[in-house]
Parts: sequence; C-alpha cells; structure tokens
Amino acid sequence: MQEKKSTLAALSSAAMMLSGLAQPALANPPDQKTQIAYRFTNYSEGEMDAKDVAEGSLERYQIQVHQLSVKTPVSEDTEISLSVVNETMSGASPWYVVPNAEGEAVQVMSGATIDEARNELGMDFRSYNTSSETTLSLSVSAENDYESLAFGYSGQWRTLQQRGTLSWGISGSRDFINATDANIYAGRPVEEIKNRLRGYLGYSIVMTRNRLFGMNIGVTSLGGYLSDAYKLAWVDNEIVRDNRPDVQNQVGGSLMLRQFFPEAQAALHTDIKLYQNDWEVTSESLDLAWYQNLGSKWQLVPSLRYYHQSAATFYEPFYENRRADGFYSSDYRLSEFSAVSARFKVIRQWNTVSVNLQYENYSASGDHPALLSYSAISLGVGTSF
Repeated sequence: MQEKKSTLAALSSAAMMLSGLAQPALANPPDQKTQIAYRFTNYSEGEMDAKDVAEGSLERYQIQVHQLSVKTPVSEDTEISLSVVNETMSGASPWYVVPNAEGEAVQVMSGATIDEARNELGMDFRSYNTSSETTLSLSVSAENDYESLAFGYSGQWRTLQQRGTLSWGISGSRDFINATDANIYAGRPVEEIKNRLRGYLGYSIVMTRNRLFGMNIGVTSLGGYLSDAYKLAWVDNEIVRDNRPDVQNQVGGSLMLRQFFPEAQAALHTDIKLYQNDWEVTSESLDLAWYQNLGSKWQLVPSLRYYHQSAATFYEPFYENRRADGFYSSDYRLSEFSAVSARFKVIRQWNTVSVNLQYENYSASGDHPALLSYSAISLGVGTSF
C-alpha cells in the first residue's frame, strides 16, 4: 500500500541509519576496513480514539524492520556497500472520513487486518581522490502491490584547503503500482506508474576548530499516479476515490550547525528545514540533538524535533460540495498539523564493535481524526575489521 510505503520508507531513512552516529557529509577516504552493521526496529502506532472512529478497527500499524549492510574496500580509493532491508507489517489503515450527526469529522478505518512485507536491495559504489569523491547508488524494492527501481549519483568537492565541502547529487525512481483486490474494488489502480526526479546542491564549511556550518537546497519533481490507491473521500453524501493532481513540484532548503563544546565533551546539532510544493503544502521543522560523550566508550544522544505543515489546496476532511477540478483527498498526511518527536539514543563503542539503542516517541496534533502517534525502538550492532 502507498501509505505503508511512505511509513516504511521513513523508517529506512537516515534517521534510522545503520551506523549509529549522525555525522555531517564530509569527504573522507575509504578506511580499508570491511564494516558490517545490523539494525532491528519495532514501530508501533497508537490506537485510534473510539470517539473519532465511525467504523472499523481501532488498531493501527505494527511494523518490524530488519536492516543489514556490508561495506568493503575494492581498491585504495574505491569501496562498495550492499544493503538489505526486510519489513513486515500488520494492522488497520485510515480509509476515509465522514461527518457525524453533529457535523464533526470521524474516521472510517479498514476493517480487516493488513499483513504485508517489503524487501529492498541497495548498492553504493564510492570513488575517492584527494580533492573529490563520487557515489553511484542503485536500489530495487518489491512488495505484493508495489515495485520500485531507484538510482542516485552524488559527489563532493573539497575547497578552501579542505575546510569547505561542496556537495551535489541527482536521484530518481520509477514506481510500479498494482493495487490488491482491484477486481473487487472498482477504480483501484492497475499498472500505474509514478516517477520521481530530484537534485540538490549543498555547501558546508569548518568555521572554527569546534564549529561546522552547512546549507542545502533541493528540488524534486513527481509525475504519474500520485493519488493513494486505497483511500476514499466523502463528497456530497457519496463515496469517491482519492484523486490528486498527476504532477507535483517540490523545493526545500536546510541549514545545519554543529558546535562542539570541549569542556563538556559534547556537541549540539541544530537543523532547520523549510519545504514547499505546488499543492500549497509548506512545512517547517527544527531538530535539536545533544551528543554527549562519556569517556571514550559511551555516548548519549537526546534529541527533539518540531514539525508543522499547512494543508494541500484541495484537501478537506469531507466535502459538502463538489470541486470543479475533481480533486479530492481526506488523507491526514495532507492536512494541517504540528508534530513533536522526542528521541534518546545510547551508543557503546568497543575496539571493533559498536552497539546502539534508540527510542522515539512521536505525536501529531491538528483537526484530522486520524493524526498519527507512534513509538519506535531500535537496536543496532556493527563491527569492522
């Protein structure tokens, strides 16, 4: 399912990366070591409140993620990385929203438990020289109703006597959508395609011995089937399929500051991100993380993230009148909401082995009855030789 794919992709992002340390993008030569890392993540969405549900299950997704990566040198200035991801999930999904007797929005959930799995295989090939590096990335992902092929090509140039790093990249994907039970539910998509193309440019500079500053801007273009294959909308007392424009253009920018405090043996990571697309969704986020070293073996990382977004121009929880353009979506991810995420990570380092444990609690607030709350706990272990 597309909603599931979005959730699972987020779990597989940099926030859950296998290396346990979040480092700025700096160009370093291959260390001529083979590294193996494994991470398990258990993700649990909070139950719906009974007063917000018109019918269907109160339970939401439970997801388990297994990630394995291997990085090894090919030569003195090249290395290759392979990664495998397996994700399984079960639970119920928000389906559509209806007005109750008082005219308030209440959610209809899918009644049957959804059991799905996704597998992904990725490869990165990195080439380094004294002033630059490039990385070629390829990946393939498959589940019963969704397949994806993706590529990426990125690079870094060092400037100002190694103090500055200019980063750039381009990536793209093609997704193939074949919704389940299309023979039962009329209008579910079969053999639809979604394309994505993204490019970014960034620059970071070591300002002082203890301070690093960076900025990044990126643009993304989406085209093809951008509706949700499994969602519906209530329109003038009729249930219709989720229908969105088939093009979306995005632009986003970020600023980051890394400040090390020698006396405390700690570093403050600050990230500010801004985003806008031509569906009139804008968002802002602030991420603060404190990396506290305890001797040479332990590190504690509490962090807090605040996020806010506006609603898409065609979004409504339900529609009392029909739209002239025919676009309808009651997806909570297109509504206006704010969210707070608190995380805590513990890292223990031995000579060649590291272990890290992370817990996250996320809660969103707004007017949609299906806004998300979840908790996630992950355990990672890595070794190098």
